[in-house]
Amino acid sequence: MSTAPEPTYGVISEESIAQVRRRIGQVHPIEEPFVRYVNGDSIRHVARAIGDMNPLWIAKDHAAASRFGKMVAPPALLYAVSWGSWDMRRGEGLPGVHGLHASDRWVYHRPLLDGDEVHATKEMVALDERTGSYAGRSLMQVREMRYYNQRDELVATCRMSAVRTERDKGKEKGKYASIPKARYSDEEIAQIDAETAAEEVRGATPRYWEDVRVGEAVHPIVRGPLTVADMIAWMMGIGSPHIRSGQYWLAYRRQSPKVAVKDPETGIPQAVERVHWDPFMAAEIGMPAPYDYGSQRGAWATHLMTNWAGDDGWVCEVFAKYRYMNFIGDTVRIGGTVLRKWQGKSGIGYVECEISGMNQRGENIMPGTAVVALPLRGKPLPNAPIDHVSDSEQ
Repeated sequence: MSTAPEPTYGVISEESIAQVRRRIGQVHPIEEPFVRYVNGDSIRHVARAIGDMNPLWIAKDHAAASRFGKMVAPPALLYAVSWGSWDMRRGEGLPGVHGLHASDRWVYHRPLLDGDEVHATKEMVALDERTGSYAGRSLMQVREMRYYNQRDELVATCRMSAVRTERDKGKEKGKYASIPKARYSDEEIAQIDAETAAEEVRGATPRYWEDVRVGEAVHPIVRGPLTVADMIAWMMGIGSPHIRSGQYWLAYRRQSPKVAVKDPETGIPQAVERVHWDPFMAAEIGMPAPYDYGSQRGAWATHLMTNWAGDDGWVCEVFAKYRYMNFIGDTVRIGGTVLRKWQGKSGIGYVECEISGMNQRGENIMPGTAVVALPLRGKPLPNAPIDHVSDSEQ
């Protein structure tokens, strides 16, 4: 009796590492973004992808009355330009070697408004060897994305890090194997629903720099329990580098054979991205259940801060680190605390906040920081760009 073939995965070799290192410093344009044009549709789809009901994104009349004068794209739309693009993985090397999103450091300079067009570049800037408890030997791969509008003005930059590991090594180590599936009573679901509904959007009410106090809390947002539908909603708004159909899927597999994993039970080649919804593929890399997208979590972090900043503030930077896993069924409460405040040499008031994402097991799965520019009483923020790094130089 014949058996289905075992999956074939990529390995980390000295040759493959050397090949990747030769690619450091090469700048590639993103040629196949999921979103290129900023309009009411793309804005709304991205807001829905992350559960963000901020009226600055979704209410045309509200946005028209704001300082921007028209609908504004949530910062998460930039993920649809790069992360969700079909050529996002070009030039990365290490085919068939799994990637776990490790962190994103976003710096935002100017808004994207209804009617804008956006394009981006990507550059690999670092590749560091490391040893971890999840899969032993691994590589930390760092890419820098730069985003521009139709006038070639810099909109934002992102340093995106990923841990590259051999898929079967995570399974051998079994770091996460004993984590139980999340289960909830009706009363616990009702409590989560109540917390989700209590989300605060500052909106048109200005948050003045003078009124902020060090140590005060940033009102949290709640995401969960995580479901496959959350993954689908994410891809509907942001796109996917691997999910393709028909001739496109065939062409992709022929071009890069190791982007597909053969299901040993059926023999059908399927996208590696199924780790986010398929228990079999999650188990292949040592996970007890499918899990969220790191970028999805990063979008929630920025969502937290745009809620807090309000229409008259500006989120300058968000640095989100993806620690532990956010499995199907998990619930994360994302909040923050004001760490410090200062005025730049231009007189702009800045606030730095600590971010945390606590799951129901008490793990902080998303530690991070954010910097927000806020108006002073009688002194609104200047027109973009706002460069908080240069403004802080003495």
